[in-house]
Amino acid sequence: MKIWREQAFFARIVDEFLFMLDRSEEMLSFAFESLYKHSEKDDVQKNIYKKDQSINLKERDIRKQVLFHLSANPSCNISACLALFSITKDAERIGDFIKNLFELNNLLGDAPSNHPLYEKLFKDNGSQLMGLFKKVEDAFKNSDNDLATEAVMSAREISKRCEEIIKEAVESDISNREAVVVSLGARYMKRIALHLANISSSVINPLTELDYITEESSDG
Repeated sequence: MKIWREQAFFARIVDEFLFMLDRSEEMLSFAFESLYKHSEKDDVQKNIYKKDQSINLKERDIRKQVLFHLSANPSCNISACLALFSITKDAERIGDFIKNLFELNNLLGDAPSNHPLYEKLFKDNGSQLMGLFKKVEDAFKNSDNDLATEAVMSAREISKRCEEIIKEAVESDISNREAVVVSLGARYMKRIALHLANISSSVINPLTELDYITEESSDG
């Protein structure tokens, strides 16, 4: 981050990356609102798809800028450029999984669930996932190793809870339709958490260890 802040180019790219995270956070808030509060789906869908498109465009723009910068400045910080390639892909994938999460409304239909597992996933675990965005963003902006480590551990905890909820859904009295929605929702939320963990890991890990954050590695 010190290197990036010293150069106008990297400072601008970091700001654009944080824009991607901000849009993802807004998308997730809309998705949870539609799934848990059962808000108007059409308006939410327009907002989510529009923000997802802006994330995709921003990722492509960042990659173009980084490639051009590498071509024009072969002696620049290559590790920083490669790290940006990795984490912008994480941010883009987060947007995709949030869109998948919202689209669970199509499976749920007009029968909103009041089952405790539904609340446990989309309200309780969902609020933890929303809070993780702020933690990851602050850790990245400030190059805060302690906060980044905390964010990685929080993401792994969310991931484990998602797996536990899937097991509970299989063994509970929840309807088949609701079980599918809860299981897929838990899987999507788990992937969002782990992509956020990978972004946080860029603060504390060497480049060679990016893209290797998994829930099973929480003891490492």
